[in-house]
Amino acid sequence: MHELPASPPAAPDSAAELAAYCAAGSWPPGWSVHYTPVAASTQELAHAGAAAGARHGTVYLADWQRAGRGRRGRAWVAPPGTSLLLSVLVRDARLPPFAQTAVVTLAVCQVLERHGLAPRIKWPNDVLLRDRKVAGVLAERVDGVEAPYQVVGIGLNVNYGAARDALPPFATALDWELGAPLARGPLLAALLGALHALLAQPAEAWAARLHGAWLERLWRRHQTVRLALDDATLEGRVEGVAVDGTLLLREPGGPLRRITVGDVLL
Repeated sequence: MHELPASPPAAPDSAAELAAYCAAGSWPPGWSVHYTPVAASTQELAHAGAAAGARHGTVYLADWQRAGRGRRGRAWVAPPGTSLLLSVLVRDARLPPFAQTAVVTLAVCQVLERHGLAPRIKWPNDVLLRDRKVAGVLAERVDGVEAPYQVVGIGLNVNYGAARDALPPFATALDWELGAPLARGPLLAALLGALHALLAQPAEAWAARLHGAWLERLWRRHQTVRLALDDATLEGRVEGVAVDGTLLLREPGGPLRRITVGDVLL
């Protein structure tokens, strides 16, 4: 377990340094990264790119978003220079729809584990460190077009330094957990490499082994949680998550419930 340092050093890379890394970066075969210092939303950039014919593995990255989006209409706010804020266009993946989102959180976990951290996945698609949110994933699927696609947005808190009030109490950043800042460029390259490998897996790989790897990292598995639905808050024991992403929750003294939309509360 990592002790939370009192005041980590300043972030190691500016927007200009991140831009320089992206210009010279080595990405997975067929993938590309389009960097802009400021964007309204990288999700919007990715959807526009998809409409213009951008191919699978096109990544849109910003240092700062004016109107970043999270799940269920929430805003994603991150000061300049602190985070990895990106959206990935997914076209060619053979994995089932939920798996295409789930392997993003799995890729984040794999990269953080290389730094000695112990991330957990909070259903459906947040990544936690020591019960605090360090990353979130937003998936937006577009069907009914000639070439259906999915845009997967990732927000990862990297370097917040002494700015303790820049994140809510239930969130954390990598430099706070590690006691030292991380350069965002190499971190991005590692994340895209892990994601490329997972998205390239055949459809049967999800049920055969990737779902199990994802479940091993599920936060509060076999423990009691509170779950926010649109019109109620439930409490129950997390029995698992089905291969289609359905949360399996057993209420006290009640039957097993299958939840498709909701938020497990911190």
